[in-house]
Amino acid sequence: MPKYRNSLNFDRDEKDPLMTRRSFLALMGVGACIAGAGALFNASVLGFLYPNAMKVPPSTFSLGRPDDVLTREGKVFNARQKVFIETSAGRVRVQTAVCTHLGCTVNLVDTGYSCPCHGSTYDSYGRNTGGPAPSPLVFFKVYKGASGDLLVDKAQATLDWNDAWFTPVT
Repeated sequence: MPKYRNSLNFDRDEKDPLMTRRSFLALMGVGACIAGAGALFNASVLGFLYPNAMKVPPSTFSLGRPDDVLTREGKVFNARQKVFIETSAGRVRVQTAVCTHLGCTVNLVDTGYSCPCHGSTYDSYGRNTGGPAPSPLVFFKVYKGASGDLLVDKAQATLDWNDAWFTPVT
């Protein structure tokens, strides 16, 4: 043991440890840095090898058979596709339920639609009437597929609420 705390021990003997506490802690710090760098490298390699495909639902989905869909009257919310399906007098139209501000799901209220997140409001046609929403709610194209089901294409949108109605030809 050195006589003074900060003095250097030049005369080593067999009782002195082979590694000092300071060199042990330095070695542990270097080891932790190397392990962290290795983990970052492995994560980036694995991220590169894993496909970067997003799991989003397809843009086209089925409403069902025309006989089943057109027997209902009024607006129905489809939570899986986040749309409102409105049927009236043998015709159908589909409107988005996603707020144009930040993508929250809007609620159906007496005056139209209301976003619970930031207070955007829309009239019954989807036109924005208040709040931070920059644009109105769109309608999606509805058509009859080859199988006879009514299909909705979310990739084709319109703002014209009269043009959005689809009347199936029987």
